[in-house]
Amino acid sequence: MSKAKAIKILGICPRTLERWTGVAQVIPEYRLILVRMNTFAQEKNLRSPPITPYQVWVVGKIGELFGDIAQGIDKKALVEAIVEANKSEYTRTKFEQEQLVFTSNALGETQNVG
Repeated sequence: MSKAKAIKILGICPRTLERWTGVAQVIPEYRLILVRMNTFAQEKNLRSPPITPYQVWVVGKIGELFGDIAQGIDKKALVEAIVEANKSEYTRTKFEQEQLVFTSNALGETQNVG
């Protein structure tokens, strides 16, 4: 999808997307996909690289962290430290698991919590 669509989905401005994606780059899997999307954009002569649903999910999770921190604190540094310490919470596998739960719940299926 385009960055414009990601901005609309997340309900943020382009500058906020830029700040949050900067933090997301501490996640190895996110960085790998970013490199792939940049390469794709260059090969196809696109103005900007597309952004994947996984990347939007990561950025949204990072945005939640920004929202949880009180004013007057260096939010970016704190969020980067939190994300760095919890990289395993931002994997593609976690994204896919969350999507399965969301899809199942949307379809009205009961989830067994174990």
